[in-house]
Amino acid sequence: MIKPFRLRPQDLHPLEAGPLAPHLASFAALLAQQRYCRVTGWNKLRLVAALSNWMIQTKLRLKDLSEQRVTKFLGCRWRRVVYRSGDKCTLALLLQHLRQLDVIPPQTPPPLTPVDIIERAYGQYLRQERSFMSGSVGQYLTVARRFLWHRFRDGKIRLKELCTKDVSDFVLRDSSIRGRRSAQLMTSVLRSFLNYLFQEGKTDTNLATAIPATAGGRLSELPRYLEAAEVEKLLRSCDRRQNAGRRDYAVLVLLARLGLRASEVVNLELDDIDWAAGELIVRGKGNRVDRMPLLQEVGKAVADYLKRGRPRCSTRRVFVHCKAPYVGFSSPPNAVSGIVNRALGRAGLNPVNRGAHLLRHSLATNLLRNGASLTQISQVLRHQQIQTTEIYAKVDVKALRALAQPWPGGVQ
Repeated sequence: MIKPFRLRPQDLHPLEAGPLAPHLASFAALLAQQRYCRVTGWNKLRLVAALSNWMIQTKLRLKDLSEQRVTKFLGCRWRRVVYRSGDKCTLALLLQHLRQLDVIPPQTPPPLTPVDIIERAYGQYLRQERSFMSGSVGQYLTVARRFLWHRFRDGKIRLKELCTKDVSDFVLRDSSIRGRRSAQLMTSVLRSFLNYLFQEGKTDTNLATAIPATAGGRLSELPRYLEAAEVEKLLRSCDRRQNAGRRDYAVLVLLARLGLRASEVVNLELDDIDWAAGELIVRGKGNRVDRMPLLQEVGKAVADYLKRGRPRCSTRRVFVHCKAPYVGFSSPPNAVSGIVNRALGRAGLNPVNRGAHLLRHSLATNLLRNGASLTQISQVLRHQQIQTTEIYAKVDVKALRALAQPWPGGVQ
C-alpha cells in the first residue's frame, strides 16, 4: 500500500541548512497537500535541501534565486547524481511557492521579440474576433511563426517587404516535408494570417491570393473509424478494478457514446453534470455551450469514477491525473488521446488514426449504419454546418457498391 507523505517538524532538522531552511516546513506542507506519496515527498525535500547547500557553497542569496540559478544547480548536480525526471518540476514548484510567500522577486519575462509581438496580436485577434479555442490558436500561431522565421531569418521583421514569391516559396518548402492533411492545414492557416496582416494595414496587398491550392478536398477520403464490435473491445480493455481504469473507461465512454471532442472532455467540470435532469453541459468549439442527455451508461461510468476512482483534490475538473499533483488535464488535450492510444494497444487494435477523434468518427459511422440521417448525426456531433457531416455519407461502402454503375467494357 502506498503511504502518503506526512512528517513531524523534528523530521526536518537534518535537512535544515542554508537559505532555504526556514521554508522547508511550508514546502513540505504543500507536498502533503498535493498528496504525494512518502517516498516521492522525501525525494523532493532532499533535492531542495541539496539546492540550499549549493547556495551556501556558491554564496547565493535567497533573493537572487531564479530559474537560471536553478538550471545551473541542476547541471552541477546531474554530473554527480543520477538524473531524476521530476527534478525540474520540483524546483519549479519551489520557486512558485517562494514567490507566493514574497520571499523571492517575481519572474522577469524575457523581452518580446518582433515575432512575439506579431504573434501575440494575431492570437488576440483569433480569440476575440474569431472566437477560437486555445488549442486552435496554438496551431495557428505555430504556422505563423514558421512563416515569419522562414522569411525573416535575421529576426528583423519587415512586413511591407513581403511579396508573392515569399509566400509560394514557403508553401512549397513547408508542404514538401508534411503529409497532405498537415499541408492543407498549413495553407489554410497561412491564408488566415495573411488576411489578418492585410486587414491591419501591415501589408500593402492581400498576399493570401498567392497561396496555391493543396491537392485533395474535404470529401476526398473516407473517415477513419472502428467497427461497433471494436469499440466494445476497446471499452472492455479498461481494468475497472483500478482507479486509472475507472477514469479511462469514463473518458472512453464519453468519447464513444456522446462523440465528445478531446478538449470537451478536458474542460468538463463537476458543475457541468446535472444529475437530477440527466444532462451534461458541453463547452465546445467557438465558445459554444450545449446540453446533452446523460445516457445511463455514461452517467454510471462517470459516477463510478467520481465515487471510487477520483482522488480527493481541490480542482473542479472532472478528470484528473492519477498521480500527484492531482490536477486536471492540461491543454492541448494530449492526455485524452493518450488514453485512447493506450486502450487501442491493450485491445490489440491498430487503426491508422489513434487519437480521440477516432471514436467520434466511429460513433457517426455506426449511427449512419443503424439508419440515422445526416441531420440527426449532425445534431449528435453538434456540427454548426450540415456540410461538415457530409463526409459520413461515404462510409457505408456496401450501400454505395449497390449504387455503383458497371465499368464500360468491364467483366459482366
